[in-house]
Amino acid sequence: MTRRMGKQATRPAHGLACGGLFDSGAAQGDRARRLLSGKGGAERGVADRGAGGRSLRGLLRGAVLGLPLLLAGCGGGAQNPTVRDDETWDQFMTAGEDSFALGRYSVAATQYRKAADLALVRDSAPNIAEAGYDLAVSQLAANQPAQALASITATRQAVALRQATSMPFLDLVEAAARYRLGQYAQAQELAAHVMAAGDGAAGMRAALVAGLAADKRGDATGLSEAQAYLAGQGARSKTLSAPQQAMQQAALSEIQARALRASDPARGRALAEHAAALLRDNGAYRDMSRVLALAAELANASGDQPGAKALWARAAQSAAAQNGSSTTTLPAAASEAAIAGSAAVGQSLAASAGAANAGTGGDAASWGRNAGDVPLRPFDMDNATP
Repeated sequence: MTRRMGKQATRPAHGLACGGLFDSGAAQGDRARRLLSGKGGAERGVADRGAGGRSLRGLLRGAVLGLPLLLAGCGGGAQNPTVRDDETWDQFMTAGEDSFALGRYSVAATQYRKAADLALVRDSAPNIAEAGYDLAVSQLAANQPAQALASITATRQAVALRQATSMPFLDLVEAAARYRLGQYAQAQELAAHVMAAGDGAAGMRAALVAGLAADKRGDATGLSEAQAYLAGQGARSKTLSAPQQAMQQAALSEIQARALRASDPARGRALAEHAAALLRDNGAYRDMSRVLALAAELANASGDQPGAKALWARAAQSAAAQNGSSTTTLPAAASEAAIAGSAAVGQSLAASAGAANAGTGGDAASWGRNAGDVPLRPFDMDNATP
């Protein structure tokens, strides 16, 4: 039995959580094989479901019922333990997908962790790779980049013990995690490896991570390389699905906007707002918040302070709602300093890099300060006024 072959992945964002960065648009089972082979080979072998894969749970059940295990496959009506374990693994993975789609990332992580443990019981490298990947993505979506990095390391080690090959999709998740942690040089290097691997969808997301990291480092060459890669992806858009084409256009517009920060901030703002609209329409809200904040920075640089404040407020309120922040208003004094040209203006995913609350929550507070006296959660009951 193979797992949900042909079923489309439900990640959105799995984006890069990480929003649009992780929506592979590919079947989960196919992705597991790509994780192991790097190009789509390495089919699951028959040995993966052989007698050696029987779980302790299956053995105990047989002993309790008093049924000799040798008769399990001889017409006695008992289900093959490997089939039963495959179904259990599938249930864990499906429960994780459903929780992820509902934004219950910690619950999804719990289910993927159970699936990974069962994959260890069965000594199945493809299942370990798939469950470990989904676990890391869920942790990244839950704004836990350090935990995601630990899961990626554990997955690599477990798969390497079983002599599997390269896993470019794990490189992509690791690049995003390191970006969230403020480790920009490492993030950029890992993303470059994925770009070089030749997978269109993964390369597109990797180019965005590489461009964001290059921008943080002040690496104009790296930013230009990411822009060129994304432009090339647009020229080959027939190989991408409609949602992937929209994400490619959003990523390219964002990187172009960042490249225009100094030379033409007004045009950069228009590109950033275009990218934000594409991300919103495709449900990549975390990425959308980041790009709205970029548009705010560019609006401020072009002299439109009221427009900048409005864009920062929109970014802050979206990020706060995603994060569940209970902070309702922020002082205007810090905002005035930011509008006047503080070096902290426009910081996005790594505004609080390294802190326990880094990511969307820290961004919401920073952007809210830039916006002025703005309620981050205007519909909270604590905010209600007669």
